[in-house]
Amino acid sequence: MTQAPLKIRNRDARRLWLDAQGLAATPTGPLDLAATIHKLGFVQLDSIRVVARAHDHILWSRNQNYREPMLVKLLKDQRAVFEHFTHDASVIPIEFYPNWRRQFRRLEEKVQRWEWHRGMHGPEGRAEIRERIRAEGPLSSNDFDTKVIGKREMWRRPPHKLSLDYMWYAGELSTSHRDGFTKFYDLTERVIPHTHLKAKEPPEPKQVDWLCREAIRRLAFGSEGDIQRFW
Repeated sequence: MTQAPLKIRNRDARRLWLDAQGLAATPTGPLDLAATIHKLGFVQLDSIRVVARAHDHILWSRNQNYREPMLVKLLKDQRAVFEHFTHDASVIPIEFYPNWRRQFRRLEEKVQRWEWHRGMHGPEGRAEIRERIRAEGPLSSNDFDTKVIGKREMWRRPPHKLSLDYMWYAGELSTSHRDGFTKFYDLTERVIPHTHLKAKEPPEPKQVDWLCREAIRRLAFGSEGDIQRFW
């Protein structure tokens, strides 16, 4: 028997949503940036810039003591967040990492079906990239020089970029840091703190349950589809 959805007034919905999104309180006072991102669940990184980049607007609007270098330090120096894919590249609280392993596997499978990723390096090409990073340290796409093969189209990428992306989606490589908006890739074992990297992975049903519960906490209310799409 299907249960009728619970209905709430628009006024109550607005209040719940603003509170869940960290927009109900006055955006001043002591700043705990890691706690702000934890409350939101993730912050999507965006190259769009008018006054500042979109992710900096998101964080500043929650607390106006936020300044742009703080997120860089949180990722690069403190390792309090890691970068991976939600709706796009996003910073995610590091304590979520053990429950994110299912997402690595899902995205690896998904990338293999993406038309614009089918021309990527094979295992040998990816192994060569990993060994360069192991020997030289974090590298960006600019440190490689393979070229787009065939017709140049908007979403076509050179083979090395496709391989870097593939290993990043799969969790083999992680974002070490960004210089401006340029992403530097490193071996995951050199980026993710040992405590989180070696934490026992929860069984898949528990990971799915965790993803759903954490989504609704941050949505405040929503349909099954809203919960499914949150991450």
